[in-house]
Amino acid sequence: MKRLYIYINMVLVIAGCSLDIRLEDQFSDPYAITDSETARELLASAYNSLPRFQMEFSVLSDDFYPTALSQKYAEMLNLYNWQEKAINEFSSNVWNEYYMTVAVVNALLPRLDMLTSKNDDDAAELARIRSEAYALKAMCYFDLVRLYGPIVLKDRLEFETLPRSSVEECLNEVDRLLGEAEKVHDNDSEVFYMSTSAVKALRVEFELYRGDYERVVEVAGPLLAGAENRWTRSSYENLWSGNESDDRIFAPYIFDSFYTDLCYDKENGDYFILNDCLIYSDDDVRKSWCEYPFQMAVGQVRSLGKYNRMYYENSTVRYINTIRYSGVCFAAAEAYARDGKPDLAVETVNSLLGAYGADLLDESLEGDALIDAILEEKHKEFVGEGVRYFDLKRIGKPLQRYKNMGAGVSAVIKPDDYRWLFPIPESEYKYNDLMDQNPEWPFIKTE
Repeated sequence: MKRLYIYINMVLVIAGCSLDIRLEDQFSDPYAITDSETARELLASAYNSLPRFQMEFSVLSDDFYPTALSQKYAEMLNLYNWQEKAINEFSSNVWNEYYMTVAVVNALLPRLDMLTSKNDDDAAELARIRSEAYALKAMCYFDLVRLYGPIVLKDRLEFETLPRSSVEECLNEVDRLLGEAEKVHDNDSEVFYMSTSAVKALRVEFELYRGDYERVVEVAGPLLAGAENRWTRSSYENLWSGNESDDRIFAPYIFDSFYTDLCYDKENGDYFILNDCLIYSDDDVRKSWCEYPFQMAVGQVRSLGKYNRMYYENSTVRYINTIRYSGVCFAAAEAYARDGKPDLAVETVNSLLGAYGADLLDESLEGDALIDAILEEKHKEFVGEGVRYFDLKRIGKPLQRYKNMGAGVSAVIKPDDYRWLFPIPESEYKYNDLMDQNPEWPFIKTE
């Protein structure tokens, strides 16, 4: 099979930016996409390029306390402390990697319009590929909007200097892309592909962000039908192994290490440990997988479990659990609570908590107290997975930064702090007069 390669560097830029893409980030020339097989190969490049910043977003949230070892990882400690320079450097990587995935999708979609299916099975596969490509692009844009506010919407692979679209325009584009992805019904895909259920779950999260609580419940309902049978102790344990888990909806398959940067070394422990606000009952299956007891120089601490525990125990990480039915559960429960239906909210969350052996929510909870309780349980469910950062930003909750081992609060990040909006990387606006910067971040133009 003929292979032509293009290298995305000084020539190919995303959204009017000059991405410095490594040569190994090459993919097949889109003009070599001649059938469903080669189209699937290019789509696989998009899946492989999906950003993996779960640990960094967890550090930015209130998942962790720093330890004495944090001083040995200045870059990550500075990020934990929300230092401007650290966030700026992190932002550049985040922007580039998300737009790398968008670039691959933009290379693929025009070629799909030119392909002719060989038979019904081939036509179905091409439809699935198109749906998954739209879903991946929607996922990238959704994350980018949540991180940066207005972003650049780009449909072409070629160089373009474009301004940022408004937040409303960006959200409308995510809505459109999800609508395109939803046109195909495919729930038989492997979990490392964006199935119909994955697209619907992404829709649920998107509508929660937009505040359309009726739509959240409408889409979540079919996904959660019989979900209590999915939430078993074994299904939770299997999330952190190479085994199948009924709670997985979308989990990219990986072949390399993941989350190892949390650990200084296996003898001395981690740079960060769990926040004391995360308390699990002894019967809660999540306790043994979210907490990892470790003897550090200061005594026994609670390190993060999950991928970190797998690293300590030399287990191979095969999946990055990106979309789960439990996430749909918490989104639906929050939507019920915000829509004035506390009984349904409590019932929804307790169906999950009861299956895991966790303490149930008090049935008398309502209003803000109920919403806080739901978000607290969600925090415990997704600790270390990067979810909490986006929730804190969405609900506008102050964020505390802690001293070593949680010995007091060192700073409070207010909901209106400018750093909640990431800075646009310098490479994006340096030679693009149409690009602007987010408020209070440095904006250095080059004549």
